[in-house]
Amino acid sequence: MSTDGEFEKVEADWLRYPASLKDFDSIAVDSSACMEQIDRLSDVLFSKGTKVEVLESSISSGFLSRNSIWQANSLSPLRISKSSLLKILTRYEINPQLLDVVCAFGDKQISSDEVSEVGLYNTFDGMSYETSYQLRYVERNERAHGDPWSVRQTGVYHKISGVGTTGLTNMWMLLHPMPNSKAYRRLQESTSEDDAGEAVDADPLRLHLLVFSSYIDNWRLYLHDMTRQFLELEDNLMTSELRDRSEYTMLNFETLQQLRHLAGKLIPIPTILQASIKTLRSIAEMSSTLDLGFQTSPSSNIMLRKSKSSYHLRAFQNRLESYLESCYVLQSRIENMTKFLADGLNLQNQEISAESNGHLVTLTKDTVDDSATVRAITFVTLIYLPATFISGLLGSNLFAFESGTSDFVISHQFWLYFALTIPLTILTVGYWKYRTWKQAKKRAEDAALQHLNFV
Repeated sequence: MSTDGEFEKVEADWLRYPASLKDFDSIAVDSSACMEQIDRLSDVLFSKGTKVEVLESSISSGFLSRNSIWQANSLSPLRISKSSLLKILTRYEINPQLLDVVCAFGDKQISSDEVSEVGLYNTFDGMSYETSYQLRYVERNERAHGDPWSVRQTGVYHKISGVGTTGLTNMWMLLHPMPNSKAYRRLQESTSEDDAGEAVDADPLRLHLLVFSSYIDNWRLYLHDMTRQFLELEDNLMTSELRDRSEYTMLNFETLQQLRHLAGKLIPIPTILQASIKTLRSIAEMSSTLDLGFQTSPSSNIMLRKSKSSYHLRAFQNRLESYLESCYVLQSRIENMTKFLADGLNLQNQEISAESNGHLVTLTKDTVDDSATVRAITFVTLIYLPATFISGLLGSNLFAFESGTSDFVISHQFWLYFALTIPLTILTVGYWKYRTWKQAKKRAEDAALQHLNFV
């Protein structure tokens, strides 16, 4: 346990974190950059109040501390203030690498947060071991509408100090995406078990198995659900007859959008699985290195527990690798079906275009036939036009035949015919010329404007 002097030191040093750490390397770590990212994200990362559950107990080899911090939900801030977190980090001499894990929480839509923080362990003196990572996984959200699955994360920090001595300290910090999460419930159950202390003594890394085993099975159910959705679309598409117009209901943009949506949800999954696999490998490596740090020969019971833990770490890796391969296969099938649907839509559009072109050809033929009829009527009209004009002219009051002499008499007002006809003809032709010029000018202006817009 900490003394009053240690608390006073924490109160004085937390303002200078991480520069106040005993093993701080100012060359490898930029303390101002660490605090700058925390300050920039403080509104979405931290709450005004602090609620941290600390479970501390004594074990035969030393001291065990388990600290749990929650979010109200996956998109809310952590239930801890910035100052309280920095005081905890200062008190337990926690590496600032944990800040990368902390920054992945809160309500943020940042592409870099799609990639999980891989757990890399460090040990510089052979007596202290430290690791932190972000475990991302899928979990049912129990919502009535929308996607029933959510991608969540749990932050894990683990530090073992005093290896090879009688004062072993085993310190854990867990960042949960919600109160009463599955990992937290199982942690509570394991704490209440009679042999909990003995299990931690035998294998200090055992709680890593608890965190992974709480969520690893969800990947199988998630991929099964995604595969089921894909197979429903695939069955409908593969049984559709492209030549049958009644089957066109499946060949539409909505179906293509559903396939794209499935593909989009799978995009971050391989990265998440790969990060989890790397974390498990790092934990296994840390376990092997940690075994070399204990000077005493372990009992058969301890050896058995360590052997089981090592087996489970390898089993988790194999399962995640199989899920990763399944994800790749499903992505390939979705991509292939998306291409098939796109080709079907293109074929459908080509067929519709061919039908439209056929209708246009028929319409053009009808137009040509109508034009031929109009030309024939116009030709006949031109033939009869001179005779019609002459008969109309001679039938007017400007000409007369004397019945007695049979002479052809022209009226003295015949000049009126030319006086009215010639100006009217000039006005008609002039108006036609004006309209033709105006339309040509407007077309030229529109073409010039379209050229400017194009340029």
